[in-house]
Amino acid sequence: MENQAQNNQQSAPAPVGQPANIRFGVYSQPAPVSGKTVAEVRQQFAKIWGISNDAIAYKGKDKLDENYVIQPNDNLEFHRRSGEKG
Repeated sequence: MENQAQNNQQSAPAPVGQPANIRFGVYSQPAPVSGKTVAEVRQQFAKIWGISNDAIAYKGKDKLDENYVIQPNDNLEFHRRSGEKG
């Protein structure tokens, strides 16, 4: 829980437009999304990759809040709920 709190608080704004790695299922792509929130990245990739609103965002093993600001070189992964197909 402490890690989640640390990941959700940023001391300085992220440089905008730097690459971060985005993953969802079989999809993986570096994209210039630093400075955007998890919610903004979800919306950007939802139509092309089919990311649902209830998919959980992770950075490593830490769950991320929708307001977390993506940092350069972050590895952001969206996961479906366990047992959910397709």
